[in-house]
Amino acid sequence: MKKILAVGLVMNVAILCAQQYAYVAAESGLSLRDQPDVNGKLLTKLAYAEAIGVLEETDIKLVVLDGGKKISGEWVKVETRNHIGYVFNGYLSSSKISKTIRLDLDKLNVEIKNLATSDYKRTHNLKQQDSAKINVDLGASPERKEIVLVDSDYKHVSVFQRYENSISFMSADAQCDAKDWKSFDSEWKPLKQITSNTFETLAYTENDWKKFITTSVEELKTEVIEQCGEDWLNYFKTIENLKDHPVGVSTNRVFLKIILTDFEDNITEKIIEFDMPSGC
Repeated sequence: MKKILAVGLVMNVAILCAQQYAYVAAESGLSLRDQPDVNGKLLTKLAYAEAIGVLEETDIKLVVLDGGKKISGEWVKVETRNHIGYVFNGYLSSSKISKTIRLDLDKLNVEIKNLATSDYKRTHNLKQQDSAKINVDLGASPERKEIVLVDSDYKHVSVFQRYENSISFMSADAQCDAKDWKSFDSEWKPLKQITSNTFETLAYTENDWKKFITTSVEELKTEVIEQCGEDWLNYFKTIENLKDHPVGVSTNRVFLKIILTDFEDNITEKIIEFDMPSGC
């Protein structure tokens, strides 16, 4: 009896190991049906970024027209915690997807796509608050992320972004050292608008960093010369990597400003602060 039980356990482990996992990439959710057919009974709606087990392929092809773009794929048999059914794999991803961050406002919901957080807080209530803080996970960035406006009941919504960047200089000589990282705020810049309700956050380019180093050093020049000597300014001009010793530059925080104009032309501002982990 023990041998039979052991064989059964080995077989179950083998099945679990062989099962492939996929993640729902459809932002509005993905229909799970009882048959590999668009007319099949709807069992449930799978949430964006939800993990599911892929049991088998069906070779039943399907092409979906989404926003003028053709999505090709096939029906696959999958397993969730509560159901076994069929989904269209054109909206599945083999890579894990970070869930959407949601900002709840009075007459608007804002969704930030694919941003990993360190505290896993996905929803922020801004109905009574003027600001929210999002703790970005190590290695993640709020740059190049989609910002989607959902159920907006405002006359106009605009979104701007700015950075708080820092610079330091360090040496084996304790006197030639910035005791604290020096922080500098960039100007507010409008986000790129992709569609009527979708924006894309900005990214700090290599040229932006070079400009930042030049402008911040101008403000630090007196301190650098007094502590380290004029020759030290050359370090800032020749570093090839932003993390190169003895000069360091980094982003501390990224901010979004959402300006809401209602139909009576009243204006409200909301500030979203992305707190970057040290070392990013």
